[in-house]
Amino acid sequence: MAELEGPIFDGYIKHFSDKPGGLTVDNFEGKIVEHYLISHAHTDHFKGLENFQEILCDRRNKSVIYCTEETGSLILSMAGFDRDVLAPKFRYKKLESSFTIKHGPGGIETKVKFVPANHIPGSVMILFEDSHFKALYTGDFRFESYERSEVTGIMKNFLKNTKNIDFLYLDVQFLDILEEKRGTYYPGKKVILEELEEMIENETGDDEEFDDVHIDCNMLGWQEVAAYLAYKFDSSVGISEDDPKYLLHERIFDLLPYRIRLDRPENSFIHIFSGDECSNCTDRTMRIRPSVRWTFYCEEEYDFRDRQTWVFEKDPEENPGFFNVLFTCHCSDYELHQFMRLVKLSDTAEVYPINRPAGQSVDEMSNSEIKGHLRRMFRKYFRPQGQDYGSSSKRRRF
Repeated sequence: MAELEGPIFDGYIKHFSDKPGGLTVDNFEGKIVEHYLISHAHTDHFKGLENFQEILCDRRNKSVIYCTEETGSLILSMAGFDRDVLAPKFRYKKLESSFTIKHGPGGIETKVKFVPANHIPGSVMILFEDSHFKALYTGDFRFESYERSEVTGIMKNFLKNTKNIDFLYLDVQFLDILEEKRGTYYPGKKVILEELEEMIENETGDDEEFDDVHIDCNMLGWQEVAAYLAYKFDSSVGISEDDPKYLLHERIFDLLPYRIRLDRPENSFIHIFSGDECSNCTDRTMRIRPSVRWTFYCEEEYDFRDRQTWVFEKDPEENPGFFNVLFTCHCSDYELHQFMRLVKLSDTAEVYPINRPAGQSVDEMSNSEIKGHLRRMFRKYFRPQGQDYGSSSKRRRF
C-alpha cells in the first residue's frame, strides 16, 4: 500500500493559521494555539479534544473554541467530555452572521462567517477573511444544487456573493477522482426519505412481510431518517436506555425539526440502535442502513437515477430484511462539480482536500497522488473573476 504521508488535512488554514497566537480548524492535536474552530460534531472533526481537556484545565491557557451551539451541545452529550471544562471555552456563533477573531497583543483581526453546510445539525462551512486573503473551509457538506430548499438557497446566495476565494479546503468524500463513474448522482435527502416512507407503508402490516422498522444510527446524522419516519408514522423512536449513546441520540432528536419522543423499542414502530446488532430485531423486522459508501467498494454498476436503486434489499437470500438506503450527508460527484462551477476563486487560488475520497482503488494511493488527480480534475474551474472557465494562463497550485 502506498505511503499515506500522515493526515491529508491537519487543521492548518494557509495565512490565517500563521497569525499571532495561531488558529486551527477541526483538530486539537499538535501545538497549542489560541483559536480553535469546529465545523460539526463528528469525532474526526475535533480530533484530540478529549485529551486536550487536560490543557484547558490550566488557568493559564487562553484558548477558546468557536462553533455553533448545536455542535457544542452534541459534543457535551458524548462520553469522555467534561462540561465543566469545555463549556467555559466554547464561544457559540450563529449561522450567517460574521464575527471577528483578534490575534495576539496587537489585535490583528480575522473576519469569520459560519454558513450552513447541510451535513448534520449545527454543521457549518467557515469563511475566513482579512484585507489580504479569503479562505473557505467547507468541512463536510452536502450541496443539493437541484433542490429548492431553504438551505440550498442560502448556500447558493453565499457562493454568489463571495468572490476571490484564495484558499479552498474542500470535502471530496465521494468525488470520483479516477473518473470511473463520472457524474455519479444521488437524489436529495428529502426525496430519499419520501421514497423510504412509501416502501415501509407498502411492506409493513399484518398482511405484509414486516412488523416494525429498525434504523442503524451508529453514525451521527442518520437519526434524521428515524425522526422523519417516526413523524410520518406517528410513532415514538424506540431506544434502549442502556444504549451507550442514549444521551447523544436524545440531544440530536431535540435538534431535528420533528417533535419526537423516545420510548422503549418494544413500544415503538420505529426503533434505533447504535451498535452492530439490534437485540430487539426479529425475523419480521425491516432493518435499514442509510449509507452510500458501500457503492465505492463493490463491482456492480449502479444507475442512481433509477428509483429501484435508491432503497433495495441487500441480500434477500443470506440476509433477508436488510435494506441499503441511498442517504448521505456528503456531496455526490455531480454535486461537487456543481459547487465548483459556482464558487468564485481568485486568479491565484489554491485548493486542498480535507479528506481522502472513498474507493478501493483510491485506498492504494498516497496523499500526493490524490492531490495530483484533484489538481488535474479541477483545473478547468480555476479562472480570473469575470472570465470563462479555463481562460487563465496563470499556474495554480493544489
